[in-house]
Amino acid sequence: MENDRQSYRETVAPAGRATGYQAPLGDERGLDHSTVWRMLIWTGCQLAALTTGRQQIQAHNPCSTCHRFVGAVAPHKFRSPQRELLLRQSRQLVHLIVEWEGTFPEKFFPRFATRSGFC
Repeated sequence: MENDRQSYRETVAPAGRATGYQAPLGDERGLDHSTVWRMLIWTGCQLAALTTGRQQIQAHNPCSTCHRFVGAVAPHKFRSPQRELLLRQSRQLVHLIVEWEGTFPEKFFPRFATRSGFC
């Protein structure tokens, strides 16, 4: 979420249109806003993958600045230092993945991270 004013609810339902699918028998399934938060928690906890990914990129390209990306988060997005840290680390990992996939032929997830035993 690069728009710091966008809520998790707006992320899963842009312009009020729910993200999901309609199952047989009229049962509608939709993405809940809490799913976005759970995904951010999971990515924010992947510290070993973040650290090793940075090391691999730096070894391949010493001019890379991936280690300098702070991943700043708007102050209204968190209420505790722990939540701020998770959100920052999540942004750092997403930023790293973009650089990784532009540098190496192998995808970061699932190939590198899972084969390395980080996930």
